[in-house]
Amino acid sequence: MKKLKYFFITFVLLFIALVIFAKVPEKKKEHKTTHFHFIYSHSIDQSSVVRLSEVLESSYSRIGKNLKTIPSENIEVNIYSQRWRYFQATGYWNASGNIEGISKLHFMENAWLDTEISKIAVHEFVHTIVLKLLIEREPEPLDPVRFDEKFLTFPVWLWEGISVYEAGQFYAPKTLAYFDNGNYPQISELNNRSDGQKIYTCGYTVIEYILEAYGRDKLLELVTSYGDLKKVFNLTDEQFSNNWYDFVKDRYKLK
Repeated sequence: MKKLKYFFITFVLLFIALVIFAKVPEKKKEHKTTHFHFIYSHSIDQSSVVRLSEVLESSYSRIGKNLKTIPSENIEVNIYSQRWRYFQATGYWNASGNIEGISKLHFMENAWLDTEISKIAVHEFVHTIVLKLLIEREPEPLDPVRFDEKFLTFPVWLWEGISVYEAGQFYAPKTLAYFDNGNYPQISELNNRSDGQKIYTCGYTVIEYILEAYGRDKLLELVTSYGDLKKVFNLTDEQFSNNWYDFVKDRYKLK
């Protein structure tokens, strides 16, 4: 009985200590460039942030041009070295990056699938530009509630696919088990974050296929049409998936 009491008291004290520790603000460092303001965990090497800032600055005009949208002028970039700090700031545990509007990024120093921080940063940066593109196509003045409801219908496969492509997060199809023996994911699978998150490994080739078959203007039309494949390409989801796989099979010499 005494051991159980001792264990309980120890657990409570440990829990209280963790709560108090979580309330202590983390020491942060800052770095500013022309278009970005970096706020990052003090344990992150400053030189890596400087290199990251160079990558984002070089991507600023390139991606803006690709998406025919001028990115926000001053973008806040928050980088976390500890996942619980990221969770504390964003409310997301399983994710490793997210955006807060069109001018604020949050991401982990290391992510689940991609440990190259520059790709993670560019990926999230692309999301802000796509969001800005969608907002700019809305009637003025913007109705935030109506837009939020509409934005919830934007397909995951297109939202993540564009970011994966522009960030260069390429995974060779031959290395992906779900392309074995003529198998391939349908758009419905790529649109489901809980189904293995396949869009993060397939997204590059999905966008590559669209650009190759239809061109960038049609890709942007698809974005502003909220991924309406029937309207933009006159294809069902199944037809699009089949055509994409034929492209991948031919381009990457799948059996």
